[in-house]
Amino acid sequence: MSPIKHWLVALFLISTSAAPLLASTIGLSTWYEFGFDPDHSPLAAGCQPTDPTGVPCPAGISSTFLGSSPWTITTDSPIEITITDAFLAGDFFDVFDFGVLAGSTPSVGSNGASCGLNPSVCVNAAGISHASFALAAGAHSITVGVHEAQILGEGFFRLDTVPEPSTFRLMIVLPALLLCWRRFASS
Repeated sequence: MSPIKHWLVALFLISTSAAPLLASTIGLSTWYEFGFDPDHSPLAAGCQPTDPTGVPCPAGISSTFLGSSPWTITTDSPIEITITDAFLAGDFFDVFDFGVLAGSTPSVGSNGASCGLNPSVCVNAAGISHASFALAAGAHSITVGVHEAQILGEGFFRLDTVPEPSTFRLMIVLPALLLCWRRFASS
């Protein structure tokens, strides 16, 4: 077989065997809404119409519907993911990054708590499952496993940069520590 035929066969095999990669790119400092239907998948999906195969979600307050999972982002610095259940208490989540468990929200049970569809309220509501986890700088591919309490449900997550200590604070803290150390050493 000639070298050109080798390349053509290789190109054909690659183009016909590669499955299309469905993923949605996400950004920082935005509440994203996802939905779940445990009758169809143990994983959270995006919300229709942004994710045509996703779950029909009522619009959350100050949030954006997610497209198809996995949800991807690449960052230059460490980030924190904050995730919360919404509407009625009882659901809790496992957050995966490239299939590796990054963290889980606590199981709170169906305790009657409700927070509506405002993620800023839900993330601070007693009785609603929520948590935050640190993720290293670099590429991320986020999926969410669902432990559901009801048939259909929604949740929210957001990604934020991890604040770095400011130079100003270090300029104050380091001399103070040095002064304390000198006093301790001289006594």
